[in-house]
Amino acid sequence: MDKTSISTLLLNYWLSINLSYVTFFNCWSSEGFIYFSRFLDHSLSNIISDNHQILRRFSNSSTFVEIVNLNDSSFNPLLEANRIDDRSRVKIGLALEFGCLNSVDFLLKCSAKQCFSTSIQWFLFSLSDPDEIFQHLSKADLYIDAEVKVLADGGLYDVYNNGRPLGGALNVTLDRIVEHGTLGQSRHSGKPKYEHRRNMSDITMRVGTVTQIYPNLNDSMDKIMEHLESDRWRHLDHAVRMGFRLSKALHVTSGFQVKYVHYDRWTFNDSTGGILGGLIDREIDYSVTGLMTKIKRMEHLTSVASYMTFELMFIFKTPESSNLMNSAFIRPFSPSVWISVVLIVLLGSFVFKFNYMVEFKMLNMREGIESPSWYGLLVESLGNFCQQGSSFKPKSFSGKVVQISVLMCSVMVYNYYTSAIVSTLIGTPKKSDIKTLVQLANSHLELGIEDVTYEKAFFFESHLPDVDYLRSKKITDSTFIDSATGLQRIRRGNFAYNCERNVAYNLIRDTFDFTEVCDLNEVESMPTQFVDHVVRKDSHFRELFSLRYARMREVGIVKKFAEFWIAKKPECFSGSIVSSVTITGALPIFLLLGFGLTLATLLFGFELGVGVLVGKLGEKQDVISLNENVGEFTTEKKIN
Repeated sequence: MDKTSISTLLLNYWLSINLSYVTFFNCWSSEGFIYFSRFLDHSLSNIISDNHQILRRFSNSSTFVEIVNLNDSSFNPLLEANRIDDRSRVKIGLALEFGCLNSVDFLLKCSAKQCFSTSIQWFLFSLSDPDEIFQHLSKADLYIDAEVKVLADGGLYDVYNNGRPLGGALNVTLDRIVEHGTLGQSRHSGKPKYEHRRNMSDITMRVGTVTQIYPNLNDSMDKIMEHLESDRWRHLDHAVRMGFRLSKALHVTSGFQVKYVHYDRWTFNDSTGGILGGLIDREIDYSVTGLMTKIKRMEHLTSVASYMTFELMFIFKTPESSNLMNSAFIRPFSPSVWISVVLIVLLGSFVFKFNYMVEFKMLNMREGIESPSWYGLLVESLGNFCQQGSSFKPKSFSGKVVQISVLMCSVMVYNYYTSAIVSTLIGTPKKSDIKTLVQLANSHLELGIEDVTYEKAFFFESHLPDVDYLRSKKITDSTFIDSATGLQRIRRGNFAYNCERNVAYNLIRDTFDFTEVCDLNEVESMPTQFVDHVVRKDSHFRELFSLRYARMREVGIVKKFAEFWIAKKPECFSGSIVSSVTITGALPIFLLLGFGLTLATLLFGFELGVGVLVGKLGEKQDVISLNENVGEFTTEKKIN
């Protein structure tokens, strides 16, 4: 092919893939660097060269082209490779001619700088020996995302490698047929890019693992794999094991081999060490363990799939309130209503007493009926409120109106009070007023925290104001306990335990009955974080993994794993629950009874004492009277 035909093919190819900015590396006739666009001054039209013909062709199609002479003495392959790498996030086209002075060196420098990516469209050709291109490409670090086209043997070939550093071999497939200098239709037109790049069996990817059960570097890989593939104890390493299932589905459908690398931790400081440091330092290609997408971590990483959320929270049963006003028997009425009820009872008894006194004076004096005592009328008024009927019936119309008014008031008060208590006992149990970490710190509840690395890191290194306050008030070394013990202590009451949501829900579902579930409260200790599979931002598998995980989500694979590994919140069937009144809830009743008995005992003692005193005074008076009578009798006898 001559240069004119090649320039025509280049223009047609780049227009077919909607590229408007291209760089042409060749050794055709030109001097230095020439920049041209449709807006370039036409005073340069007197330059007659091969590159000028290219400029003219591309300018007519509004395509910006830069031509670089590979044979120029000032050409620096490393500098140009760095310049291309800086623009790798913008879709550009690069044409490279083989057979020039710096062609091979420039290709290798671009390979070292990871310039063969999905955003850079390469077009390679040779005017002499096209086979030379394939020989050099087989030594370049190409990956599966490479967009490389080679013009050779009457066709345009698609060239990629699943990953040469990972053991991959060069793959060459015919993309378009070239006939009479014209490009044919792409054989992959209308199909996804990776449709014909399914087979990745020639590479072995390095995959990182980290678990809570096996935190040491020298742990047996066989035991770790057995744990990751097991379905037992779903509350242990659930995020890791679900991520392992998804990554296993990924490498099974893609066909690549896996070499697992075990780490003893997630990270030291969100940027170095552990499995996160392994990703950043390119020790591994990806991780089966999902990572929380914190801002500091994502400086060098990007997410390819989000498959669950991570949330730390305190769980506790509604504590028994020490405040008498929170009792089930006191709560239906506010203090002001209770005061009003007492005043009505007292006022009603006073009105009744006054009414009967008037009736006694005006109506009943001749009938010999005594007016009821004030105490009897007080009990009568209280009985009206308790719907116990009335034994006293006033005869006057005014008294009857008062009695009917009190009875109507007492009916509404009594019905509201009893219905409020019944609805409280058969309705949804009352939730705690503790909603924040500060309120939890100031409560009488004891605390427990799951004894795992990320919990200690959060409470001692997050330095959030509420967390610091809680730590200073209640967190000690003995606070950290295992999850099974912590959930059992929750059942006994007055204890709040902090763990990951899925851990708690799994254990609650297995150990709590439905009445206990309704009594549970939650206080968020750490905002919800997404758990994602991540890779480096410049990873060559970034686009492929994103598409494969998206496909898994479409066909329901992610949902199937989520239903098994992500525990749903245990449901509270409040309609079938009748809450029992505890001794603390019934305390006001017993206090009232105790107060009455105590007062009665004191009054009984007082009355007994008064009675004894009166009896002694009476006996003394009798003795004095007897003595006086005896003295009078003696005197009379002497006189006689």
